[in-house]
Amino acid sequence: MTLKNIPKRLLMVVGVLPAALSISTGSPLDETVSALEEWVETERQISESEAEWETSKSSMENLISIYTREIETLVDQIAVAEKDTSAAEIRRTQLNEQSEAVKRIENQVIAAMVEAEERIKTLQPLLPLPLQEELGPLFNSLPEDPKESKLAIGQRIQPLVAILTQIQKFNQVVTVVGGFREFEAGRTVQTDTIYFGLGVAYYIDQADEHAGMGYIGSEGWEWRDDKALIPAVRNFLNIYQGTQQAAYVEMPVSVK
Repeated sequence: MTLKNIPKRLLMVVGVLPAALSISTGSPLDETVSALEEWVETERQISESEAEWETSKSSMENLISIYTREIETLVDQIAVAEKDTSAAEIRRTQLNEQSEAVKRIENQVIAAMVEAEERIKTLQPLLPLPLQEELGPLFNSLPEDPKESKLAIGQRIQPLVAILTQIQKFNQVVTVVGGFREFEAGRTVQTDTIYFGLGVAYYIDQADEHAGMGYIGSEGWEWRDDKALIPAVRNFLNIYQGTQQAAYVEMPVSVK
């Protein structure tokens, strides 16, 4: 060990010790040595404490640096979370607005469907009897009380579309339907009825004894006998069935 490494306070004690011994009043040497040893031990403990403090200080600085970085990371994560939360709130608000819009549209659709169901029911008695019979199951599937129906929109719209489609199809073509009609004295006769869409219809019996025409009235189809129509109706029916060459046929039309 060099003098450079000896604590200054210890050098001062060593320097003063000879003078103290030269002017000693007779104190025992052991006491002086013991005091010196205690002083040296104290200085050693102070040096060790300072070294331990420096080591602890360095460790604490490292820990502070680590914790500081962790705090910064947490702050960043919190900022990102807050940003995500804000985005989620905005998205939630948008979805709620879309949901409300869908509900409004759904209510409008249901209101329109209720009106359509109520109106189409009033059409049923106005349709030709053959078409009424064909569409009977579809009309029966309509809600009895449209305003109180709990059926899904899809279930309700299908019969409506089917009924309107069939009515439109019937109105675009000529339809010949066989059947029976009751005439005078309860006599029932087999007839053929020719429907020109929903505009007008003509009937004739197989014996060419009865003929007439029909049209839509306020409560359904109205019919009137007119034997003067027999030749024209028979000619048209023969042409329609292909037993007679095509030709112009004049037939009366009732417009209301």
